[in-house]
Amino acid sequence: MNQNIESDKYRPITPFERSIFLYLHMLSKHRKHDLYGMAPALSSAFFISLEEAETLLAQWMMNFRDDGQYHMIYATKESLHE
Repeated sequence: MNQNIESDKYRPITPFERSIFLYLHMLSKHRKHDLYGMAPALSSAFFISLEEAETLLAQWMMNFRDDGQYHMIYATKESLHE
């Protein structure tokens, strides 16, 4: 992955993102397989578009923490402009 450090930064997580991240974190701890295909289920569970679900899933994967404490998240330049 080609990362441009100057254009990428950490930002505070939003309450909605936190709820998604905690949901995915819980699933990751209780499921025996990966969550790569979770975007459609995430879209249905949170009433969001599939595109938004895919973006949030990718952000969660980039920011995964074993302890589930999500306060600041790494956001690429593209996701900061959404």
